[in-house]
Amino acid sequence: MQTTPRSNRLAIAFFGRRNVGKSSLVNALTGQEVSLISPVAGSTADPVQKSMELLPIGPITVIDTAGLDDEGELGAQKIRRAKNILSQTDLAVLVCDASNPDKSLEIEWLGTMHKQGGRILVVENKIDQAGEIQDWLPLAVPKVRVSAATGEGMDLFKDALVALAAQSPAEPSLVAGLFPPESLFMLVAPQDPQAPKGRLILPQVQVIRDILDHGGLISMAGFDQLETQLKMLSRRPDLVIVDAQVFGRVVRLIPQDWPITAFSIIMARSKGDLMALAEGARQIDQLKPGSKILIAEACTHHSMKNDIAREQIPRLMNEKTGGGLKFDVMAGNDFPDDLSGYDLVISCGGCMITRGHFMARMKKAMQARLPITNFGLVLAHLNGYLDRAVAVFKHDRMS
Repeated sequence: MQTTPRSNRLAIAFFGRRNVGKSSLVNALTGQEVSLISPVAGSTADPVQKSMELLPIGPITVIDTAGLDDEGELGAQKIRRAKNILSQTDLAVLVCDASNPDKSLEIEWLGTMHKQGGRILVVENKIDQAGEIQDWLPLAVPKVRVSAATGEGMDLFKDALVALAAQSPAEPSLVAGLFPPESLFMLVAPQDPQAPKGRLILPQVQVIRDILDHGGLISMAGFDQLETQLKMLSRRPDLVIVDAQVFGRVVRLIPQDWPITAFSIIMARSKGDLMALAEGARQIDQLKPGSKILIAEACTHHSMKNDIAREQIPRLMNEKTGGGLKFDVMAGNDFPDDLSGYDLVISCGGCMITRGHFMARMKKAMQARLPITNFGLVLAHLNGYLDRAVAVFKHDRMS
């Protein structure tokens, strides 16, 4: 359970004003002192995250955020971070003080959460300090009343949380629905020099596990062993999956009628709207000198020579368009609210973030009328193989 990638965990985040009991509820849910509890307002600064198992749901990530009414410049930064967490959240828990009649901030945030599209649970805490509690909810959302101090209502809170979590859509499969059991998948996976020694990169691991989970068969080799691998095959593969960086070289060595795609394109199918992302890659042809591109990585890593985001893609795109393109690279959870000034967004495969988080980025780009794509689709387009790489998905219900 502890080794389940965060991208495959349901993200449950707690929001509310300072000192309404968010941290107490997080600690009660996890059974550990994950968050600092203090009578001093504003003791939670950066979001605190804890991985755990919520039975019968499975692996989840619990996130405690700073107070939504924090003050000053530092307080404003804390609130911005809380808003950023909201875009990554599958289930938002809005905690309020039952004894405080002013619910204006809670009503404002409920509207924001509703627009985000995730599931919402309202928790009215401190009922032991409240008199008659007025109904203030402007939306029909689930609500429980508790006292984290006395334990009253805590079982109802956990039951409500589990019930809502069970309704959250599961992360889509990577290959399920494409092929029947015992289909043969040929994987070409050269070892990425940026991957830790002795380990495959996460998209390769996730694809392998998904194939095995759905009864598929695997033939796997690095690019240098490709010709030997081809000689050993006893039947035509149902799908060839390659690292996008060797896509062009593999295509030249396999028959034209073999279906082929890339690990990062499989991730695009799982994380977002694949055909919209493919169309975003085609928009590279419309770029001109001076066009500005945002490259957004969802994780942070030490940049090495020939880094795909900082060197390969900019170099290939400048060769394609005649040069003069401008690139900004952002890593981790950073993603700008204001996308004006950009002409294209290029995301990584998204293996480290949930589908909800990836779709929130897509939604921001689409609201800004900005094309968005991902690394694998860009490399396929720049090398002239995009149509072939997405052909296997054209009649797929997820695409």
